[in-house]
Formats: sequence, structure tokens, C-alpha cells
Amino acid sequence: MFLEECKKYFETDCLYTLLGVSKDCDDKTLKKGYYRQSMRWHPDKSELNDDEDAKKTFTTKFQLLNKAYQVLSDAERRSIYDETGSVDDEAAELNEDVLKAWRTIFKKVTKEDIDNYLKKYCGSEEQKEEMIGVYEKYKGDFGKIQECVIGFEDVDELKDALDTLIAEGSLEKTKKYEMTTSEKKMNSYKRKAEKEAKEAENVQQESSDLVAMIQSRQKARGASFLDALEAKYSTPSASKRARRGAK
Repeated sequence: MFLEECKKYFETDCLYTLLGVSKDCDDKTLKKGYYRQSMRWHPDKSELNDDEDAKKTFTTKFQLLNKAYQVLSDAERRSIYDETGSVDDEAAELNEDVLKAWRTIFKKVTKEDIDNYLKKYCGSEEQKEEMIGVYEKYKGDFGKIQECVIGFEDVDELKDALDTLIAEGSLEKTKKYEMTTSEKKMNSYKRKAEKEAKEAENVQQESSDLVAMIQSRQKARGASFLDALEAKYSTPSASKRARRGAK
């Protein structure tokens, strides 16, 4: 179950690949790999805003990375995994309170910390190496590459970065890359991005409208309640006014 989820969300059931480390890595390297990957898929990233679908995906990936680290950081579990290639399903059950578990390993991280990490990551040698790795893994399939690589404003910026790597000889241009970066394909990626951005904007607007409606109703109910109190306790009744007039 756990390894199947890893395959579904990361296209690999190798826990070492998941954390971006080698099988013979030491504990320090393992922890560093886990930190790097978890920062990429941290559900508190400000760029997610109100995109609930994206946040759900990031949370699931974050949970999977957390469980992979728990397995490999435990000597006995790691030994069993290395020998059998399997993980006990009960031991690999996803932790719903994954952020709490994460913070027992690392200091509390704010959205500002995540954004600062991404600023350092963008344009770094680490980002370049990961781009090369993803490009080679998918044989230049731009559609899949853009789903895995982070730190770019849009598809044009990502393509420019890949073209630069190809021009300098770090990557070899493949037929798959040429096919998936045609003008028609690039326009398709942009339309998809615009659609997703619009949907996220609509969700945010609907949320704002709902809040406004609730506040309006609360205000109306509050006014009605105050009117009722005033009528009951402040306004003299007709009989009282009549008696006062008689005096």
C-alpha cells in the first residue's frame, strides 16, 4: 500500500530515490535528503494559496516522504527494506499529523523560511542537477518535467532554462523534448496553467463571498435582535402612553 502510493505520486517505489540519496548514504546525508525533498513538497508553501487540490497533493507527498524517512532512519526497518525491498504496511501507515512529526526532526519552519529556501534553491547548482536528473528520467518529456521541477514562474521560463542546459552541453536534445515543446504544446501548457489559476481565483472569491454573506446575515440578525430588545424594553406600550396622557 505505502510503496504503491510512492509509485503513484513519485513514479518510484525506491525509498532512496524518493529522498534523493544513495543506498549507502549515512544518517546525516539521509536527513539532509529528507529535508531537501520535504521542503519542496511542504504543504505550507505560500505559492499554494487557496488551491486546495494542490495542497492535498503536496500534503500526501509530504506524508510519503516523512514515512520513507521514518523507515530508513530506523536501523532495523532499513535493514529489512534493504534485504526484502518491502515495508511493513502497519509500520508504513501515513501519519495524519505529519507536520508535528516533521517538527520533531527539524526546527519549526515558517512560510517565510520555505520561501527563503526556494530563493536560494532557484538558480543553484542543486536545482540544475535536479533538472538534469528529471530531464533524463523522462527522456525530455516536457509535460512530465514541468510537473516535477519547481522554482519557475511559468513554462516559458522553465523551457529557457532547459534550452540553456542543452546549449551548454549538459543535456542532449531528444525527439521527445522537441515534440513536447512545440508551439502547440506550449500553448496547451499555458492554457492549462491559466485555467488552474482561474479556478483557484474562483475558489478564493467564492470563499470571500461566503464570508461576506455570513457576516451580512450575522449583522442583520444582530440588528433584528437589537430592534426586538428596544421594542420590548425601551418603547412605552400604548396602554402606558394612554395612562400617562390621562394624568
